[in-house]
Amino acid sequence: MNAKAQAMTESAYRKLALEAYNRIEAQFEDIDPDAVECEVAQGALTLTLPDGARWVLSQQPPVRQMWLAVASKGRAFHFDYDASTGRWLDDKGEGVELLGYLEQLLNEVAGLQVKF
Repeated sequence: MNAKAQAMTESAYRKLALEAYNRIEAQFEDIDPDAVECEVAQGALTLTLPDGARWVLSQQPPVRQMWLAVASKGRAFHFDYDASTGRWLDDKGEGVELLGYLEQLLNEVAGLQVKF
């Protein structure tokens, strides 16, 4: 567990993860599920695209991270919460921000303009 994760309580982590899920899920309330379907179940948020591709965002409480698997792109990311910016940033230091990356992917793959 990294130093940032050690400093965050599990309840604080769960609150931040839930806020991220809620922000994402809210954008799909008015989007036709045939375009992209969003489902939250068992601690994971799954986006299913028309071609059957599934992107899974899962909570990882022991390490206080959010993991995003985008199998159709052959990518997976682990995001740490950065309290100084209020954003979930990749743990490899590549500058990938969770919500921005999802916005970009949805635009590229499904032609959707969403703003989290």
